[in-house]
This record gives sequence, C-alpha cells and structure tokens, in this order.
Amino acid sequence: MRANAAWHFFAAESITGQMFEAKVFTPEGIDRAAAHLGKSLARFPNNPDYLDLRGYLREQQAGLPGVVGRQRRDLLESAAEDYRSALAVRPLWPYSWANLLSVKDKLGQVDSEFNSAINRAAETGPWEPRVQLQIVRSGLRYWDELRRPTRALVQAKMADALRVQPREAFVIARFYGRPDLVCGLDTNQPQIKRWCESVL
Repeated sequence: MRANAAWHFFAAESITGQMFEAKVFTPEGIDRAAAHLGKSLARFPNNPDYLDLRGYLREQQAGLPGVVGRQRRDLLESAAEDYRSALAVRPLWPYSWANLLSVKDKLGQVDSEFNSAINRAAETGPWEPRVQLQIVRSGLRYWDELRRPTRALVQAKMADALRVQPREAFVIARFYGRPDLVCGLDTNQPQIKRWCESVL
C-alpha cells in the first residue's frame, strides 16, 4: 500500500514538474496530477508531502485563465488549509511556511497568520532560495502594512538573497521600486550598480 501511494505521488510530482519547467499549467495537467495524488492521499491523508503538493496544485489552478472571484478564492483557501495541515505534521518545513505565505499574499490577507508565516519561513529556511524570494516578494508588496520588526526581517532577507541570487532579488526590488533596500550593498553586479546610479 505504501509503495503504491509513493508511485502515484511520484507520477503526480512528475506531471507537476513538467508543467513547472514548461512554465505552463493546464487544467488537463492539473487534473491528471490531482488524480494520481488523490490515490496517495486516500491511503495516507496526513502525509505532509502529499498535502503540500495538493495545496500547490490548487494554488496553480486558482491562477488559471478564467478562474476568478469566488472560485479563485475557494481554491486558494483550500490550498492554505492543505499547507496548514502539512505544517501540523511537519512544523519545521520552510517550504510549507513559504507556500502558506504565498497563498496569504494572493488572498491579500495581511493578518497574524501572514506574519507568522513570514517569520517562520525565515526561521526555518534562512538560506533556502525560494523561501528567501517569497519573503522578499510578499514583504515588499505589503510593506506599508508591516510592522517595523517584520520590515527589518524583509530587509535582512533581501540582503541575504542578494548574496546568493542577486539577479532574482534585484528583479523584485526594481519591480517594487525599492533602491533603498539594494543600493549600498556590495553585490558585485554591474546591472544593479547602473540601476542604483540612475535612481539615486
């Protein structure tokens, strides 16, 4: 039974990975992945890996063209519930915290859970690249609604991200127009230097 569940999870993960690499999530692909994953979850409903993947698939489904309003919100709320369930089993997994933060971001829910997610993601995965970028992205989007300690955390994660993935972090800083979080740091990146010279 365990091997069968693992095989279906592997199939679901492979389909999801192919869509991720192609940068195109389709209803058909999501349905195929979800069908495999459903068989895994039927056998092991509390497996955090399975719950995380179901949440991710629901999150991607919420972003499909034509999915709007109540349908989009319900999918995102369901994804958040999957991430919460995964965290109940595995509370120190940084990607689940980053995933929950992503959903809270998309729902526009800057509340105590948003703050918990951003802080726990930073605590449990300080040097995980995707975690760093999610913290920076969500933090800058809702900067004006954050308290001073959370702003300081986002600023610190921006500095860390600029050390290990300067191009990706710079794209986010430039999109939100935040040279104050980038310029003055020794990034050794000519593109960042030129941008700083042009905006300061």
